[in-house]
Amino acid sequence: MVKQAVANSAMSDPFAAHFATGEAIATLLHPYAEVVLHDLGTGRIVRIWNSFTDRQAGDLSNLNNAGDMFPADQAILGPYEKALPSQGRTKSITAGLRGDGGALIGFLCVNLDVTILDRAQALMSVFASPEMKRPEPIYRTDIQQHISYLVRDYSIRVNKPIDNLTRPERIELIAQVDRDGLFQARNSVMIVARAMKISRASVYNLLSEINGRTGEGADASA
Repeated sequence: MVKQAVANSAMSDPFAAHFATGEAIATLLHPYAEVVLHDLGTGRIVRIWNSFTDRQAGDLSNLNNAGDMFPADQAILGPYEKALPSQGRTKSITAGLRGDGGALIGFLCVNLDVTILDRAQALMSVFASPEMKRPEPIYRTDIQQHISYLVRDYSIRVNKPIDNLTRPERIELIAQVDRDGLFQARNSVMIVARAMKISRASVYNLLSEINGRTGEGADASA
């Protein structure tokens, strides 16, 4: 008898089968997701959960022939962005609902309010961004800062984590450190080794190879 009642309800209201789905999504994502069930036949909202756009069941959907955006082989539209009256925004997605004959009869729309995420991202950007560019005189006289920036900038330039550099890339980086005269500073080998995540012995070996190549070049040009 229960199954028959459910079947009768579905026949009398083609949207009844989607009520539990809409409520489940809204409950899981409460209070940040508004879920709206639209009837394309009447052009009105059938049900709405977690409404934060001042709409209610029975209101006009104002979808403006949105059904034209759903060809027969398309199930969903989105995710896409929508603006909120509160100056926030949502990340939204729309599922096309079809009747027994395959005709589009309605939409199930989920509007996820991501305003709080935008604010958090903006806040983190403010905290992470320096108030000014690094002061070059201080940067230049701080050997550890100088080496750290140089190594970081090289990693960004080759688009690799520093511990994934190939041997030729390590040689190129060590050569750059050497050209900047940083190996003249006290404890520079240890600082470079730590920044590049290699041993001090490896730094010395790479330096020896660079110096050997330089020497060969000098002999050849003499």
